[in-house]
Amino acid sequence: MPFHLEPVRDRTLNRLLKHASEVVLPKGRTLYAPGDEAQVVWLVREGYVRLVLAGMERGQGMRTVALALPWELFGDEALTQGHRRYGAVAGARCVVHPLPAGKVLQALKTAQKSLDAYLEGVERELFRLRHAEGGTHGPSAGQRLAEVLLDLGRRCGEPVGRGVRLSERLTHQTLADLAGAHRATVTTLLNDWLYDGILSMGGGRRLVLARPAGLWSRAGYQPPEDPPASGDGSV
Repeated sequence: MPFHLEPVRDRTLNRLLKHASEVVLPKGRTLYAPGDEAQVVWLVREGYVRLVLAGMERGQGMRTVALALPWELFGDEALTQGHRRYGAVAGARCVVHPLPAGKVLQALKTAQKSLDAYLEGVERELFRLRHAEGGTHGPSAGQRLAEVLLDLGRRCGEPVGRGVRLSERLTHQTLADLAGAHRATVTTLLNDWLYDGILSMGGGRRLVLARPAGLWSRAGYQPPEDPPASGDGSV
């Protein structure tokens, strides 16, 4: 379960990072496979890593079940288990750092805010995975995709006017995997939302959540209230 590291809050973890080695992965390179021995926790410094499992349908190949984004830890099964639950594949050119599992665990135990944030992240990821299962009585593909985009905006979003631009360029297949939907369905939804102005395309073909309130509505939630305006409103 990816966990965001904040240097100010996670000082012990940040000290570990300063002394960690650096591994550069080209896009598509496998870092480890399901079932491999788990001895270290990893941190993404640049790019993003896809956590993958074999598809449930014959011939489906590996499907993305989660993303580890910049400044997020992944591979946390090394804290409690001896083997990897998921594989890890570079979704773009990546810079990652290995961190000793024992020292990461000790850091979490001695930093209550970090431990609370980690446990909250686990709960959010379990909720997202349950929604991604879909089913007749579950949320629609549109609801699940909207949730995925809002989560990505929170984790790797850069403010652009009243919207949020994703820092990473993601394929429609990756978004489909995360939303538990077919790629063609996701492509149709994205095109519809681009046409409606809920989304737009930024530099480097990165998605912009141009009207986050529209995504909140499509996810089935009440949009949060906008923060009070300050100054003259310029950006």
